[in-house]
Amino acid sequence: MIRRTVFFVLACLVLFASSARAVEPSQIIGPKTYPDGINPLTGLPAANPDLLNRRPILIKVSDYPPVVRPQSGLNQADIVWEHLLSGGVTRFSAIYLGQDVTHVGPIRSARLVDFELTRIYRSLFVYSGMAEGTIDILRTDGLVSSRAIGGSGPCPALCRFPQDGLALEHTLYGDTAALYEEAAARNRDITPEPIYGMAFSEEPPPGGVPVNGLWVQYRETEIEWAYDSGRWLRSQDGEAHMDAATNTQINAANVLVIEDDHIEQPFVRANYWGPGDFAFSVNLIGSGRIVLFRDGRYYEGQWRRETRDEPLMYYDLEGNILPFKPGNTFVNLVPRWIDGYQLVFLSDDAPQASVVTGGGILMRNGPSDAYRSLDVAYPGDTFEALGRNRAADWIQLLRPGDGVIWIPAKDLELNGLDVMTLPVVRPSNER
Repeated sequence: MIRRTVFFVLACLVLFASSARAVEPSQIIGPKTYPDGINPLTGLPAANPDLLNRRPILIKVSDYPPVVRPQSGLNQADIVWEHLLSGGVTRFSAIYLGQDVTHVGPIRSARLVDFELTRIYRSLFVYSGMAEGTIDILRTDGLVSSRAIGGSGPCPALCRFPQDGLALEHTLYGDTAALYEEAAARNRDITPEPIYGMAFSEEPPPGGVPVNGLWVQYRETEIEWAYDSGRWLRSQDGEAHMDAATNTQINAANVLVIEDDHIEQPFVRANYWGPGDFAFSVNLIGSGRIVLFRDGRYYEGQWRRETRDEPLMYYDLEGNILPFKPGNTFVNLVPRWIDGYQLVFLSDDAPQASVVTGGGILMRNGPSDAYRSLDVAYPGDTFEALGRNRAADWIQLLRPGDGVIWIPAKDLELNGLDVMTLPVVRPSNER
């Protein structure tokens, strides 16, 4: 469990919908058009505006096993998506446009979600391989096939950097400028298309909830984002997550948690989907929940995308365009499964919850009696209340020195606070 750091958050989410309003349109860049020289993925002026006249380039970057850390080039990406792998760990899709980066990696195999991200960002797509089932789908997808660059060479576009004791699959790195040249040499579709979908504003929208950090808990890995001096700093599984290229902690102007269905693909034959014979697609079509973290605040909202030909668009709970802070963005894509993920917000001033039911109450590691019991709480025991499930009949609590637990709301007294003011921290399909 990640080292516990206490953060500041105000439990006033219930007031958000009535108090939020859109930022003045004159303050917003995007989401459909951008001034000349402005990077549509960051909202910032490009040092070399000519670089914007090309497709972005999406590169698969490994995040497991831990020996692949620190990776190179993540802090120089305009946008990084973190997505789930079948084992409960994660992998990255890093997107570059506004600058070229000479050393990005280690580059690993593709996943089905990358086919949608390639469409959303109208990008080229770089990977080192893929399972047989994914290859079969790629062969039927003319658009992604026309933009894909796979393999392990030639150098300098894709180079191996062997290290003693490091498996070969963890040694491939890319150079974005050389990859554009390689795409042209392979007759890939390099003709740029308009990129849009994100809006930006230096002024944060009103109505957000102050927060100094969060945890995103996947089933087998835990991500911490801590707010410091205008940036969100990333740790993973208890350690600061560094970028080897810059020797700095991975950081972002924006952190976006985005939820969507993860649809299990059918088993065909042994090893068709690789080890474990398991894969899932994420279509990112329709709509779903988002939580945007910027400027030390968080905002709940919704993503929308009607067809595969369109980008993602982002809105607040009232339907207004939700602007990002100008700068880079790190996306945590989470599954809409029962117990698919858990968010955690910690607070110096979190409301205190006291056990009021006699006889001892089982602490659970999730919001129902079906979850494993961790210990027993007794009348008078007090915890910090952090969040709730959607039905508000279970409360997420911080147990000092031992992480997050859940206890039924009926067995707790929240010192007069309405439980509905606590944020929802579970997948939207959980009650």
